[in-house]
Amino acid sequence: MAKPDWEAIETAYRAGIMSLRDIGALYGVTEGAIRKKAKKLEWVRKNITQVRKNGTQKNTVRTTRRPASSGAVQKHSRPESGPPADTKPEAVRKKVVTNHPPFQPGNQYALKHGGYARRLLLKDEVVEDARALTLEDELFRLRANNLMAAENIGRWFTLLEDAEEEQQRKILMDNISAAEKAMMRNTVRIESIVGMLATVSKIHADTDYRLAATDKVSLEADRLRRDAGIDDGNGERDLNDFYADIQTDA
Repeated sequence: MAKPDWEAIETAYRAGIMSLRDIGALYGVTEGAIRKKAKKLEWVRKNITQVRKNGTQKNTVRTTRRPASSGAVQKHSRPESGPPADTKPEAVRKKVVTNHPPFQPGNQYALKHGGYARRLLLKDEVVEDARALTLEDELFRLRANNLMAAENIGRWFTLLEDAEEEQQRKILMDNISAAEKAMMRNTVRIESIVGMLATVSKIHADTDYRLAATDKVSLEADRLRRDAGIDDGNGERDLNDFYADIQTDA
């Protein structure tokens, strides 16, 4: 099947002399295909074919000029005259995609959980690592920050001894002061986390003790019920049956 001559079809379409049906019949394509191609490539039709109705018969006003075969159509056959003064050019549609999802793949936690993940637009890797962090990890980070701050303070003190300009000395002193304050804040947070970890351990131990005590009381209660005959191994008996047995024995 021969490939349609879209260059010739474009020329005939822009000329506006023939109807889309005639252009399609001439070049062996459908009218819908021409419309899609024109919309995609933004072809502008100069003179729109006029159609008038006389009773039940439709007469299409056309000129006698018809384009030659697809191989003989020349590029310079496009009309040079512009559109009539009383017509408006077709608005060029901007290719703007508006139906895309609000969050692209790679940020699924924002879609599922919302909250900080939706507003910060964190990556899935960051969210997964954040969910796996513990208080021990925070404690490690704070201690590492203190060590780095102490190293910077020592380096700035060395530079301070060799500094001659007053402005440079002031900058170094400000850096040393800020680092020392940061170390103090980190130390307070370290103490808080260490205390929290100790409290959590105590809470876990207390919970385990309470569970063990509960199990012990439950086992003791079962033993007493068996000794009293309330539960003889064949199912639990009602207390009224137990009292009836006591009265019978008396």
